[in-house]
Amino acid sequence: MQILNREEIKFADEYTIQHEPISSLELMERAARACVLSIINKVDDSASIFVFCGKGNNGGDGFAIARMLLERSYNCTAILVNYSTEFSVDCKANFDRLKELKPEAIFEISSESDLGKIKFTTEDVIIDALLGTGLNKPLDGLLKDVVEFINKNFLKVISIDCPTGIFIDTTNSPDDSIIRSSTTLTFQYPKLTFLMAQNKWAVPQFEVLNIGLHPHLAHLIKAKQFYIGKNEIKQLITKRQKFTHKGNFGHALIIAGNQTMRGAVSISAKACLRSGAGLLTVHSVSKAIDALMCNLPEAMCSIDANSEFICELPDLKNYNAIAIGPGIGTEQETADVLKKLLNYTSCSLVIDADALNILSENKTWLSFLPPETILTPHPKEFDRLTEKHDSDIERYATAKHFALKHKVIVVLKGAYTSICMPDGSSYFNSSGNSGLAKGGSGDALTGIITGLLARGYTAPKAVLIGVYVHGYAADLATKKLSKESLLASDVIDKLGKAFLKLED
Repeated sequence: MQILNREEIKFADEYTIQHEPISSLELMERAARACVLSIINKVDDSASIFVFCGKGNNGGDGFAIARMLLERSYNCTAILVNYSTEFSVDCKANFDRLKELKPEAIFEISSESDLGKIKFTTEDVIIDALLGTGLNKPLDGLLKDVVEFINKNFLKVISIDCPTGIFIDTTNSPDDSIIRSSTTLTFQYPKLTFLMAQNKWAVPQFEVLNIGLHPHLAHLIKAKQFYIGKNEIKQLITKRQKFTHKGNFGHALIIAGNQTMRGAVSISAKACLRSGAGLLTVHSVSKAIDALMCNLPEAMCSIDANSEFICELPDLKNYNAIAIGPGIGTEQETADVLKKLLNYTSCSLVIDADALNILSENKTWLSFLPPETILTPHPKEFDRLTEKHDSDIERYATAKHFALKHKVIVVLKGAYTSICMPDGSSYFNSSGNSGLAKGGSGDALTGIITGLLARGYTAPKAVLIGVYVHGYAADLATKKLSKESLLASDVIDKLGKAFLKLED
């Protein structure tokens, strides 16, 4: 699914109107109908609903929604906010339609004091149709007063297309007034700003509504940003053929662990084998290998000469994919191992955790990274590798530039993990939940991606599948477990079911 910016969204609407063809008013009606179908599944028919409408096209959506809800016998009132003297043409048309149907269902607000004239309760449902995606400056005046009134007094707020006050392509200032929605119903495409952690309080969840924009748009708009879901990942999955053997699915090497961080070894190794690698060798210190052999006898081992931390690089000639980093620490001897690996490897490479921290202290080594090396940092690790960032959008922009400059793949982990490719494209992941915010989750992801690389997926496909299936397995696990109690091992145990559902 494409993620479009303001200009691309405007083009998509205009192209649909011209080439379907359909009038802009009919397209607004279609969008409002999609919203109503979602709203009636979320709101009890006994609830009081107040639709706050602006005078632009987002307000036109709101007036159409109010009319359709009234036609379904909902207790609905439209609140016209007179922040401007002029209606858009389509907004005025829908205002007039509602006025003709039920004039007493419209209440106008021209000043902050007018808000006190409406009988609200905190249990009422608010629909935010004040402003849409075209906003390019912070709210002020009456609009700001209304937004702050809604935020202060109501718990259930449904925003139409985007919460009023939010910028969809850039970063808001911390003191900007933005609707705190409980759900956002957005049209056809997710918006970039919804996927940034800094906006989690304004867009805690969103639903993408298909409003039937022209099918040719996917080919006409050369979007470089995408939101990936189950259907996209299913198309990437290749099934095992009957006449195959373990050699057909590659040999992975994981360099992980030290004397005090042995769990990372078992977690990443088990995830790797659960993700399809035909063979796996783990290189680590002796005590970590001892623990691994008790938990995962299917893995092979390579024991480092040092008993405390990794100080030597095994022979690399037999491997199709290599991962380094989980639990290795940052000793100088271990750093030397990473440097040798970067210079000598010719196969797919995943760099995670302490290996990233070593890189951040030796940034000249970035020039050694083989093409399509996969880096899997969390935000703080990425900031150490690059620079400190003041916002998530800034960090994401740096990640895109970093991937393009160094010809690598950056997996910036988070609620909607972003994957920045060396060709300038980027992908946001739709699966997963907050139960993954726990030690070991990143080790599991490293193992999953490494297993997929070993079995023959290209680096971009391995990352897209790996990130999605990691989150999907967590979603399956939390159907029976709480997010609080979710462990990385629980996620790994659900990988089989996750792959089964994707292959089906």
